[in-house]
Amino acid sequence: MLFMSPIWCSFTDIHSNAEAAFASSSSSFSLATLEVTHDSGFSGFALTERKQHDQWRWALVSAEGPVVDEGWEPTESDAKRTAVGAMRHVISG
Repeated sequence: MLFMSPIWCSFTDIHSNAEAAFASSSSSFSLATLEVTHDSGFSGFALTERKQHDQWRWALVSAEGPVVDEGWEPTESDAKRTAVGAMRHVISG
């Protein structure tokens, strides 16, 4: 299966009020650091956000709302890589 490189969007750049509200409701720490990405093969979205300077949360959120997977990484890039990997794992079944 061919995967495209994800495009991450900061919370402030989400144009749809409904999408912004959904992303916000899934955030646990910082809307200032919240970023989301989508993949057409996954009905929800992946997010990353910073809790502390060396603690980044990543999560997969289903279209219905609940978090289906989440974890922690020491850097933003590690959190994004792990979130995308988890989303691709779900897509590939």
